[in-house]
Amino acid sequence: MARVAVGMSGGVDSSVAALLLLEQGYDVFGVTLRVLPPLSNDYDPEKDESVLRARAVANKLGIEHFVAVCDDAFTDRVLKRCHDDFAGARTPNPCCYCNRYVKFGWMLDFALEHGADFLSTGHYVNVKEVGGVRRLFKGKDRAKDQSYFLFGVPDSAMARVMTPLGDMEKPDVRAIAAKHGFVNASASDSQDICFDIYGEDYTNFLQERFGAMTRPGNFMTADGKILKSHEGYHRYTVGQRKGLGVALGVPAFVQSVNPETGDILVTADKSAVSASEVRIQNCEWHGMNPATGAAYAAGDTFECEGMVRYRQRPTRCMVKILENGCALACFEQSQFAVTPGQCAVFYDGDMVLGGGWIVR
Repeated sequence: MARVAVGMSGGVDSSVAALLLLEQGYDVFGVTLRVLPPLSNDYDPEKDESVLRARAVANKLGIEHFVAVCDDAFTDRVLKRCHDDFAGARTPNPCCYCNRYVKFGWMLDFALEHGADFLSTGHYVNVKEVGGVRRLFKGKDRAKDQSYFLFGVPDSAMARVMTPLGDMEKPDVRAIAAKHGFVNASASDSQDICFDIYGEDYTNFLQERFGAMTRPGNFMTADGKILKSHEGYHRYTVGQRKGLGVALGVPAFVQSVNPETGDILVTADKSAVSASEVRIQNCEWHGMNPATGAAYAAGDTFECEGMVRYRQRPTRCMVKILENGCALACFEQSQFAVTPGQCAVFYDGDMVLGGGWIVR
């Protein structure tokens, strides 16, 4: 009988994942990560609300439950990277960092050390074997599909991943939780729950912990006209229209941010905020190159569909593999607000081919 660790966040999705695996006959135990550095010395992870919800479900299912404190790994692999992104005038994508290095990195290692054969989560994605390799696919529930955020999980880790909610839709998951009397059956979904403890503006926490990462500057037009000042460029991102408070007579967009001067270039020309060529770095590719049937190599090109932000409609593109973990994607249609620090992810139908972090 295979032993499966389930990453139990305290939410309904991971709780139902644990139930389904248990019903399928697996030897299941739960793991709840405590990722954030404590706000005070008397903080007790065992009394955390998410831990208590996860433990209540684990007790109801009769499975063992662990609290795994990995705040050091989360600080180094996620928080520090987000700070560095803001400092470089990039818009960080903490969920992609966390999935790659913490959930399917640190937590997978923890699971294996505790005798697990597989790690399962409540992600709405599918994992299927293709050519002898376990590959990542979109989930059935397109409104909840999270494959974009998992593109960076390497094949070596994906070989150990199980995703029992991949062929389910959210209402069905809630119905199962309600039927079994789970305490979180009707709990609302959370976004970026890892940062909730620090309030709406977690950037203040990042600066308090790692130092200044931004500077004041001016909103400017391409001809050098100063429109107004701002208190820090980390509050703005490429393509942003709302909340700028600048008057050009028509809607204005953030075109670019200069971390050296702190100045933000704005434009009323939406096409100036779009690009058909996207350069990415720190790429992760899966399986074999669909064009050659061999391992991905510098100089290779292949056609696929790509997206430069979550929930975007995939667009046809041609990808060229470059040296040093970089790649260049040329899209058939110009992409609006290609944002440094975000991720470009590529698909063959529903199957994830790979992706990387946007440079420009």
